[in-house]
Amino acid sequence: MRVLDGTSICHPGADRTTWRLHVGYDLATAQVDQLELTDIHGAENLQRLTYAPGDIVLADRYYARPRDLRPVIDAGADFIVRTGWNSLRLLQTNGEPFDLFAALAAQQEQEGEVQVRVHEGITGTPPPPPLVLRLIVRRKDPQQAQAEQERLLKAARKRGKKPDPRSLEAAKYILLLTSLPTATFAPADILALYRFRWQIELAFKRFKSLAGLDSLPAKKPELARAWLYARLIVAIIAEQIAGQVPDSSPSGRGNPTGKSLALASHEDSPDHHLRRHPRTTSVAGRL
Repeated sequence: MRVLDGTSICHPGADRTTWRLHVGYDLATAQVDQLELTDIHGAENLQRLTYAPGDIVLADRYYARPRDLRPVIDAGADFIVRTGWNSLRLLQTNGEPFDLFAALAAQQEQEGEVQVRVHEGITGTPPPPPLVLRLIVRRKDPQQAQAEQERLLKAARKRGKKPDPRSLEAAKYILLLTSLPTATFAPADILALYRFRWQIELAFKRFKSLAGLDSLPAKKPELARAWLYARLIVAIIAEQIAGQVPDSSPSGRGNPTGKSLALASHEDSPDHHLRRHPRTTSVAGRL
C-alpha cells in the first residue's frame, strides 16, 4: 500500500506556492519511496508515481482526474481515490447519465456502493473499453457533516459568494472511487484502508521538521533547488535510520466490522497479487 500526495514550499517573502514536493509513501515500510520536486506548474496527478503489479495507491480528491486513473490499472496496480461531486463526469455503466444526488438520497445504509463509469474524454479507433469503477459512499456523522458545511459557508462568505447547494449536500458524504474488486474488498474495508492516507500528512510534518523546508532561504531557482535537494537527502536518510513506525489516524473510527483486512492476493485475479516491493527512493526534479 502506498500513499501519494504533495506539499507546498514557498521562498522568502512569497505569499503563494513556489515549489511543490510530490511524495510517494510506502505504508509497509513507513518510508518515502519516491519523490519529485517541481515548480508551481507541477500539477498533482497519479502519474507522479511508478507502479508495480499489486500496488494499492491512496490519494485525495486532487488526484481524481479522468485520464490519470486508467494508467494505474494498466500498470497492474489499484487505487482508492477520494472524489467530489463535480471532480469527474460519472455515468451509469451503460453510458447513460448518472444522477449522483439521487443515488446519495436513495442510500439506506450508512455505507454503500454503486458501480459507475468514468467519462475519460478519450477518442480513438477502436475506443478503449469503458472504465467502470466502484463508487464507495459513506454518510458522515451529523457533527462531521455540520463541521464541513460550516467550513464551506465560511469560505464562501470570505469570497463574498454563496456556496453551491450541491456542495453543502455533498459535504454530508465521503465519496471514494476504487478499482479494487468487490469480492475481496467490502465497502467498509475500502473506507478503512483509505484512513491510512493520514500517514503521509504525518510524514510531511516530520519531513518539514527534519529538513526545515518551511525556511527556504533562497529565491533564485538554481540555489533553491540545490538547497532543497540537499535537505531532502538528509531527511530521507534520517527517516530510514529512524525506521519510523506508522502512527494511528487521529480521525475516524477503525474498521467497524472488526475483521482483519484482506491484504493478500486478489482472489478473482490470479495474476494480481499484493506483495512488498523492495524499493530505493527515487528522487527527480522537473521544471
